[in-house]
Amino acid sequence: MVFIMFWVFVGKELKSIARDPKIIIAMFIVPLIIIIIFYAIIGYGLQQQITQAIKEGGSVALINLDNDLYSYRFISFLRDIGVEIKLLDPILSTNITKALEVANTKILYVIPKGFSENITRFSPTSIKIYIRLGSLTIGESSIVDLATRLVERFNDNITATIALEKGIPAEFIRGAITKESYAFIYNKVVSNPYILTTFLTLSGFFIPLIVLMLIMMASQLIVTSIAVEKEEKMFETLLSLPINRMSIIGAKLLVSILISIIYMSIYGLALFSYIFQVIGIGIDIGDIEMPYTFSLFILQRDLAITLILNSIGLAALMLMISLILGIFAEDVRTAQALIGNIIGPLVILAYMPMFIDISGMGQAYRALLSLIPIANTVFISKLAIINDIIAMYIAGLSNIA
Repeated sequence: MVFIMFWVFVGKELKSIARDPKIIIAMFIVPLIIIIIFYAIIGYGLQQQITQAIKEGGSVALINLDNDLYSYRFISFLRDIGVEIKLLDPILSTNITKALEVANTKILYVIPKGFSENITRFSPTSIKIYIRLGSLTIGESSIVDLATRLVERFNDNITATIALEKGIPAEFIRGAITKESYAFIYNKVVSNPYILTTFLTLSGFFIPLIVLMLIMMASQLIVTSIAVEKEEKMFETLLSLPINRMSIIGAKLLVSILISIIYMSIYGLALFSYIFQVIGIGIDIGDIEMPYTFSLFILQRDLAITLILNSIGLAALMLMISLILGIFAEDVRTAQALIGNIIGPLVILAYMPMFIDISGMGQAYRALLSLIPIANTVFISKLAIINDIIAMYIAGLSNIA
Protein backbone atom coordinates (compact mmCIF):
# COMPACT_ATOMS: atom_id res chain seq x y z
CA MET A 1 0.00 0.00 0.00
CA VAL A 2 2.78 2.41 0.97
CA PHE A 3 4.67 1.64 -2.24
CA ILE A 4 1.56 2.19 -4.39
CA MET A 5 0.79 5.55 -2.76
CA PHE A 6 4.40 6.59 -3.25
CA TRP A 7 4.14 6.19 -7.03
CA VAL A 8 0.72 7.87 -7.03
CA PHE A 9 2.32 11.00 -5.58
CA VAL A 10 5.23 10.75 -8.05
CA GLY A 11 2.70 10.88 -10.89
CA LYS A 12 0.87 13.76 -9.23
CA GLU A 13 4.07 15.83 -8.94
CA LEU A 14 5.06 15.22 -12.55
CA LYS A 15 1.61 16.26 -13.78
CA SER A 16 1.67 19.37 -11.58
CA ILE A 17 5.03 20.42 -13.01
CA ALA A 18 3.81 19.89 -16.58
CA ARG A 19 0.78 22.14 -15.93
CA ASP A 20 2.65 24.96 -14.20
CA PRO A 21 3.82 27.70 -16.65
CA LYS A 22 6.38 28.99 -14.15
CA ILE A 23 8.15 25.66 -14.14
CA ILE A 24 7.98 25.37 -17.94
CA ILE A 25 9.63 28.77 -18.26
CA ALA A 26 12.27 27.96 -15.65
CA MET A 27 13.05 24.49 -16.99
CA PHE A 28 12.96 25.11 -20.74
CA ILE A 29 12.70 28.76 -21.85
CA VAL A 30 15.37 30.30 -19.60
CA PRO A 31 17.89 27.44 -20.04
CA LEU A 32 17.31 27.51 -23.80
CA ILE A 33 18.15 31.21 -23.99
CA ILE A 34 21.19 30.73 -21.76
CA ILE A 35 22.50 27.74 -23.67
CA ILE A 36 22.13 29.49 -27.05
CA ILE A 37 24.12 32.48 -25.80
CA PHE A 38 26.70 30.24 -24.17
CA TYR A 39 27.17 28.04 -27.23
CA ALA A 40 27.54 31.13 -29.42
CA ILE A 41 30.34 32.40 -27.16
CA ILE A 42 32.00 28.97 -26.95
CA GLY A 43 31.71 28.39 -30.70
CA TYR A 44 33.17 31.79 -31.56
CA GLY A 45 36.02 31.33 -29.10
CA LEU A 46 36.91 27.88 -30.39
CA GLN A 47 36.80 28.90 -34.03
CA GLN A 48 38.99 31.92 -33.34
CA GLN A 49 41.57 29.78 -31.56
CA ILE A 50 41.57 27.10 -34.25
CA THR A 51 41.84 29.72 -37.00
CA GLN A 52 44.79 31.27 -35.19
CA ALA A 53 46.40 27.85 -34.76
CA ILE A 54 46.03 27.06 -38.48
CA LYS A 55 47.48 30.46 -39.37
CA GLU A 56 50.47 29.92 -37.08
CA GLY A 57 50.92 26.37 -38.38
CA GLY A 58 51.09 27.64 -41.97
CA SER A 59 54.65 28.84 -41.41
CA VAL A 60 57.38 26.50 -40.16
CA ALA A 61 61.12 26.62 -39.64
CA LEU A 62 63.43 23.85 -40.86
CA ILE A 63 67.03 22.88 -40.21
CA ASN A 64 68.38 20.51 -42.86
CA LEU A 65 71.38 18.53 -41.60
CA ASP A 66 70.97 15.93 -44.34
CA ASN A 67 71.06 18.00 -47.54
CA ASP A 68 70.22 15.03 -49.72
CA LEU A 69 67.43 13.74 -51.96
CA TYR A 70 64.67 12.93 -49.49
CA SER A 71 65.24 15.92 -47.23
CA TYR A 72 64.76 18.14 -50.28
CA ARG A 73 61.65 16.15 -51.15
CA PHE A 74 60.26 16.89 -47.69
CA ILE A 75 60.84 20.60 -48.24
CA SER A 76 59.18 20.43 -51.67
CA PHE A 77 56.27 18.48 -50.18
CA LEU A 78 55.63 21.18 -47.58
CA ARG A 79 55.81 23.96 -50.15
CA ASP A 80 53.50 22.12 -52.53
CA ILE A 81 50.75 22.01 -49.90
CA GLY A 82 51.13 25.71 -49.16
CA VAL A 83 53.35 25.71 -46.07
CA GLU A 84 55.79 28.60 -45.80
CA ILE A 85 59.28 27.34 -44.89
CA LYS A 86 62.04 29.31 -43.19
CA LEU A 87 65.37 27.52 -43.68
CA LEU A 88 67.74 28.08 -40.76
CA ASP A 89 71.48 27.78 -40.34
CA PRO A 90 72.41 24.21 -39.30
CA ILE A 91 74.49 25.61 -36.45
CA LEU A 92 71.24 26.51 -34.68
CA SER A 93 70.46 22.81 -34.25
CA THR A 94 72.43 22.97 -31.00
CA ASN A 95 70.24 25.76 -29.63
CA ILE A 96 66.59 25.02 -30.42
CA THR A 97 65.24 27.83 -28.24
CA LYS A 98 67.26 30.40 -30.17
CA ALA A 99 66.27 28.77 -33.47
CA LEU A 100 62.57 29.20 -32.66
CA GLU A 101 63.17 32.81 -31.64
CA VAL A 102 65.11 33.59 -34.82
CA ALA A 103 62.49 31.98 -37.06
CA ASN A 104 59.59 33.47 -35.06
CA THR A 105 57.52 30.36 -35.72
CA LYS A 106 55.86 27.81 -33.48
CA ILE A 107 57.02 24.74 -35.41
CA LEU A 108 60.60 23.69 -36.15
CA TYR A 109 61.62 20.56 -38.08
CA VAL A 110 65.14 19.18 -37.80
CA ILE A 111 66.12 16.65 -40.48
CA PRO A 112 69.08 14.63 -39.13
CA LYS A 113 72.18 13.69 -41.07
CA GLY A 114 71.80 10.38 -42.91
CA PHE A 115 68.05 10.84 -43.32
CA SER A 116 68.04 10.16 -47.07
CA GLU A 117 70.57 7.34 -46.82
CA ASN A 118 68.45 5.50 -44.26
CA ILE A 119 65.36 5.78 -46.45
CA THR A 120 67.30 4.48 -49.45
CA ARG A 121 68.46 1.47 -47.45
CA PHE A 122 64.95 0.95 -46.03
CA SER A 123 66.25 1.66 -42.52
CA PRO A 124 64.09 3.51 -39.98
CA THR A 125 64.74 7.23 -39.72
CA SER A 126 63.07 10.17 -38.03
CA ILE A 127 62.29 13.86 -38.21
CA LYS A 128 62.51 15.84 -35.00
CA ILE A 129 59.63 18.22 -34.31
CA TYR A 130 59.97 21.12 -31.90
CA ILE A 131 56.82 23.05 -31.00
CA ARG A 132 56.67 26.27 -29.07
CA LEU A 133 53.42 26.47 -27.13
CA GLY A 134 52.67 30.08 -26.35
CA SER A 135 49.58 29.58 -24.23
CA LEU A 136 47.68 27.05 -22.14
CA THR A 137 44.44 27.16 -24.07
CA ILE A 138 42.56 24.44 -25.91
CA GLY A 139 43.60 25.85 -29.30
CA GLU A 140 47.23 24.83 -28.75
CA SER A 141 46.40 21.18 -29.41
CA SER A 142 45.80 22.12 -33.06
CA ILE A 143 49.41 23.28 -33.42
CA VAL A 144 50.73 19.93 -32.20
CA ASP A 145 48.40 17.99 -34.47
CA LEU A 146 49.28 20.07 -37.52
CA ALA A 147 53.01 19.67 -36.95
CA THR A 148 52.88 15.89 -36.56
CA ARG A 149 50.28 15.41 -39.26
CA LEU A 150 52.56 16.97 -41.89
CA VAL A 151 55.27 14.41 -41.13
CA GLU A 152 52.76 11.56 -41.22
CA ARG A 153 51.44 12.68 -44.60
CA PHE A 154 54.95 12.97 -46.00
CA ASN A 155 55.68 9.45 -44.75
CA ASP A 156 52.59 8.15 -46.56
CA ASN A 157 53.54 10.07 -49.69
CA ILE A 158 57.15 8.92 -49.79
CA THR A 159 56.19 5.33 -48.97
CA ALA A 160 53.81 5.19 -51.92
CA THR A 161 56.39 6.82 -54.22
CA ILE A 162 59.23 4.45 -53.28
CA ALA A 163 56.95 1.42 -53.51
CA LEU A 164 55.96 2.48 -57.02
CA GLU A 165 59.55 3.21 -58.10
CA LYS A 166 61.01 0.00 -56.68
CA GLY A 167 58.05 -2.22 -57.48
CA ILE A 168 57.70 -3.47 -53.90
CA PRO A 169 54.66 -3.63 -51.60
CA ALA A 170 54.06 -0.39 -49.69
CA GLU A 171 53.62 -2.39 -46.47
CA PHE A 172 57.28 -3.39 -46.70
CA ILE A 173 58.48 0.14 -46.00
CA ARG A 174 55.46 1.62 -44.26
CA GLY A 175 56.43 3.68 -41.22
CA ALA A 176 59.96 4.29 -42.48
CA ILE A 177 59.84 7.87 -41.18
CA THR A 178 58.99 8.32 -37.53
CA LYS A 179 58.64 11.53 -35.56
CA GLU A 180 60.20 12.71 -32.32
CA SER A 181 58.12 15.50 -30.84
CA TYR A 182 59.13 18.02 -28.20
CA ALA A 183 57.27 21.03 -26.85
CA PHE A 184 58.59 24.17 -25.19
CA ILE A 185 56.24 25.77 -22.68
CA TYR A 186 57.10 28.25 -19.96
CA ASN A 187 60.84 27.44 -20.12
CA LYS A 188 60.11 23.72 -19.83
CA VAL A 189 60.55 20.90 -22.31
CA VAL A 190 57.85 18.25 -22.69
CA SER A 191 59.12 15.16 -24.50
CA ASN A 192 55.65 14.25 -25.77
CA PRO A 193 53.41 17.24 -26.52
CA TYR A 194 50.37 14.96 -26.64
CA ILE A 195 50.67 14.58 -22.88
CA LEU A 196 50.31 18.30 -22.37
CA THR A 197 47.69 19.06 -25.00
CA THR A 198 45.56 16.04 -24.12
CA PHE A 199 45.72 17.00 -20.47
CA LEU A 200 44.62 20.54 -21.33
CA THR A 201 41.81 19.28 -23.54
CA LEU A 202 40.48 16.76 -21.05
CA SER A 203 40.76 19.12 -18.10
CA GLY A 204 39.09 21.85 -20.15
CA PHE A 205 36.10 19.60 -20.94
CA PHE A 206 35.69 17.11 -18.14
CA ILE A 207 36.70 18.99 -15.00
CA PRO A 208 34.12 21.76 -15.60
CA LEU A 209 31.49 19.15 -16.38
CA ILE A 210 32.20 17.23 -13.18
CA VAL A 211 32.13 20.45 -11.15
CA LEU A 212 28.82 21.47 -12.70
CA MET A 213 27.30 18.05 -12.14
CA LEU A 214 28.21 18.11 -8.46
CA ILE A 215 27.01 21.68 -8.00
CA MET A 216 23.72 21.06 -9.75
CA MET A 217 23.02 17.85 -7.85
CA ALA A 218 23.90 19.35 -4.47
CA SER A 219 21.93 22.52 -5.11
CA GLN A 220 18.89 20.62 -6.32
CA LEU A 221 18.81 18.41 -3.26
CA ILE A 222 19.47 21.12 -0.69
CA VAL A 223 17.10 23.76 -2.05
CA THR A 224 14.40 21.21 -2.71
CA SER A 225 14.74 19.72 0.76
CA ILE A 226 14.23 23.12 2.33
CA ALA A 227 11.28 23.77 0.05
CA VAL A 228 9.77 20.45 1.06
CA GLU A 229 9.94 21.42 4.71
CA LYS A 230 8.16 24.68 3.92
CA GLU A 231 5.64 22.93 1.76
CA GLU A 232 4.80 20.46 4.52
CA LYS A 233 2.66 23.13 6.16
CA MET A 234 0.32 22.83 3.20
CA PHE A 235 -0.02 19.11 3.68
CA GLU A 236 -2.04 19.13 6.89
CA THR A 237 -4.98 17.52 5.17
CA LEU A 238 -2.84 14.90 3.47
CA LEU A 239 -0.88 14.15 6.61
CA SER A 240 -4.09 13.61 8.54
CA LEU A 241 -4.91 10.75 6.19
CA PRO A 242 -3.59 7.24 6.81
CA ILE A 243 -0.70 7.75 4.37
CA ASN A 244 2.95 7.28 5.20
CA ARG A 245 4.60 10.70 5.63
CA MET A 246 7.78 9.50 3.92
CA SER A 247 5.83 8.60 0.79
CA ILE A 248 4.97 12.26 0.23
CA ILE A 249 8.42 13.63 1.06
CA GLY A 250 10.21 10.81 -0.75
CA ALA A 251 8.17 11.35 -3.90
CA LYS A 252 9.10 15.03 -4.00
CA LEU A 253 12.78 14.26 -3.43
CA LEU A 254 12.74 11.63 -6.17
CA VAL A 255 11.23 14.08 -8.64
CA SER A 256 13.93 16.62 -7.72
CA ILE A 257 16.66 14.05 -8.32
CA LEU A 258 15.12 13.02 -11.65
CA ILE A 259 14.99 16.64 -12.80
CA SER A 260 18.61 17.10 -11.76
CA ILE A 261 19.68 14.03 -13.75
CA ILE A 262 17.78 15.29 -16.81
CA TYR A 263 19.53 18.65 -16.54
CA MET A 264 22.97 17.00 -16.29
CA SER A 265 22.28 14.71 -19.23
CA ILE A 266 20.95 17.45 -21.52
CA TYR A 267 23.69 19.96 -20.76
CA GLY A 268 26.50 17.39 -20.84
CA LEU A 269 25.50 15.64 -24.08
CA ALA A 270 24.62 18.88 -25.86
CA LEU A 271 27.87 20.48 -24.76
CA PHE A 272 30.12 17.65 -25.93
CA SER A 273 28.34 17.14 -29.25
CA TYR A 274 28.43 20.85 -30.04
CA ILE A 275 32.00 21.60 -28.99
CA PHE A 276 33.53 18.56 -30.71
CA GLN A 277 31.61 19.51 -33.85
CA VAL A 278 33.10 23.00 -33.70
CA ILE A 279 36.60 21.61 -33.13
CA GLY A 280 36.34 19.64 -36.35
CA ILE A 281 35.52 22.68 -38.49
CA GLY A 282 38.19 23.49 -41.07
CA ILE A 283 40.88 21.08 -39.89
CA ASP A 284 41.53 17.37 -40.15
CA ILE A 285 43.45 16.50 -37.01
CA GLY A 286 42.99 12.75 -37.22
CA ASP A 287 42.78 10.44 -34.24
CA ILE A 288 44.55 11.51 -31.07
CA GLU A 289 46.25 8.72 -29.23
CA MET A 290 45.69 8.79 -25.47
CA PRO A 291 49.14 9.01 -23.86
CA TYR A 292 49.79 6.40 -21.22
CA THR A 293 51.73 8.92 -19.14
CA PHE A 294 48.70 11.19 -18.76
CA SER A 295 48.25 9.97 -15.19
CA LEU A 296 51.57 11.52 -14.17
CA PHE A 297 49.94 14.96 -14.05
CA ILE A 298 47.18 13.69 -11.78
CA LEU A 299 49.67 12.21 -9.33
CA GLN A 300 51.36 15.49 -8.48
CA ARG A 301 51.17 15.93 -4.73
CA ASP A 302 50.42 19.65 -4.71
CA LEU A 303 47.83 19.23 -7.46
CA ALA A 304 46.00 16.55 -5.48
CA ILE A 305 46.06 18.57 -2.25
CA THR A 306 44.84 21.80 -3.84
CA LEU A 307 42.07 20.03 -5.76
CA ILE A 308 40.84 18.38 -2.55
CA LEU A 309 40.93 21.68 -0.65
CA ASN A 310 39.20 23.48 -3.49
CA SER A 311 36.49 20.81 -3.73
CA ILE A 312 35.80 21.02 0.00
CA GLY A 313 35.60 24.80 -0.19
CA LEU A 314 33.41 24.65 -3.28
CA ALA A 315 31.02 22.27 -1.53
CA ALA A 316 30.82 24.63 1.46
CA LEU A 317 30.29 27.64 -0.82
CA MET A 318 27.50 25.95 -2.74
CA LEU A 319 25.93 24.84 0.53
CA MET A 320 25.71 28.47 1.64
CA ILE A 321 24.32 29.59 -1.73
CA SER A 322 21.80 26.77 -1.69
CA LEU A 323 20.67 27.67 1.81
CA ILE A 324 20.17 31.29 0.72
CA LEU A 325 18.18 30.14 -2.31
CA GLY A 326 16.20 27.84 -0.05
CA ILE A 327 15.02 30.84 1.96
CA PHE A 328 13.37 32.27 -1.16
CA ALA A 329 11.96 28.92 -2.26
CA GLU A 330 8.36 28.85 -1.11
CA ASP A 331 7.80 25.38 -2.53
CA VAL A 332 9.49 22.69 -4.61
CA ARG A 333 8.53 24.32 -7.90
CA THR A 334 10.03 27.65 -6.91
CA ALA A 335 13.18 25.82 -5.87
CA GLN A 336 13.48 24.23 -9.31
CA ALA A 337 13.00 27.63 -10.94
CA LEU A 338 15.74 29.22 -8.81
CA ILE A 339 18.23 26.48 -9.59
CA GLY A 340 17.38 26.57 -13.30
CA ASN A 341 18.10 30.29 -13.50
CA ILE A 342 21.57 30.10 -11.91
CA ILE A 343 22.85 27.31 -14.16
CA GLY A 344 23.87 29.68 -16.99
CA PRO A 345 26.30 31.82 -14.97
CA LEU A 346 27.76 28.68 -13.40
CA VAL A 347 28.43 27.16 -16.83
CA ILE A 348 30.16 30.34 -18.01
CA LEU A 349 32.35 30.41 -14.90
CA ALA A 350 33.27 26.74 -15.30
CA TYR A 351 34.28 26.93 -18.96
CA MET A 352 35.82 30.41 -18.93
CA PRO A 353 39.34 29.05 -18.13
CA MET A 354 39.30 27.08 -21.40
CA PHE A 355 40.06 30.30 -23.34
CA ILE A 356 42.29 32.12 -20.87
CA ASP A 357 46.06 31.87 -21.25
CA ILE A 358 47.71 32.10 -17.84
CA SER A 359 51.25 31.19 -18.93
CA GLY A 360 52.10 34.75 -19.92
CA MET A 361 50.45 36.40 -16.93
CA GLY A 362 52.24 37.79 -13.91
CA GLN A 363 51.96 36.30 -10.44
CA ALA A 364 49.45 38.93 -9.31
CA TYR A 365 47.05 38.26 -12.20
CA ARG A 366 47.22 34.50 -11.70
CA ALA A 367 46.53 34.96 -8.00
CA LEU A 368 43.53 37.14 -8.84
CA LEU A 369 42.10 34.51 -11.21
CA SER A 370 42.62 31.91 -8.50
CA LEU A 371 40.06 33.73 -6.35
CA ILE A 372 37.17 33.26 -8.82
CA PRO A 373 34.86 30.53 -7.48
CA ILE A 374 34.24 27.50 -9.73
CA ALA A 375 36.67 28.84 -12.35
CA ASN A 376 39.58 28.36 -9.95
CA THR A 377 38.83 24.63 -9.81
CA VAL A 378 39.68 24.43 -13.51
CA PHE A 379 42.61 26.85 -13.27
CA ILE A 380 44.39 24.57 -10.79
CA SER A 381 45.40 22.08 -13.49
CA LYS A 382 46.90 24.86 -15.63
CA LEU A 383 48.72 26.31 -12.64
CA ALA A 384 50.21 22.87 -11.99
CA ILE A 385 51.70 22.79 -15.50
CA ILE A 386 53.55 26.08 -15.02
CA ASN A 387 54.39 25.07 -11.44
CA ASP A 388 52.84 28.13 -9.78
CA ILE A 389 52.48 26.57 -6.33
CA ILE A 390 51.43 29.83 -4.65
CA ALA A 391 48.51 30.42 -7.00
CA MET A 392 47.53 26.75 -6.73
CA TYR A 393 47.14 26.98 -2.96
CA ILE A 394 45.35 30.32 -3.26
CA ALA A 395 42.85 28.59 -5.54
CA GLY A 396 42.63 25.66 -3.16
CA LEU A 397 41.97 27.77 -0.07
CA SER A 398 40.01 30.69 -1.54
CA ASN A 399 36.63 28.94 -1.45
CA ILE A 400 37.15 27.92 2.18
CA ALA A 401 38.21 31.41 3.21
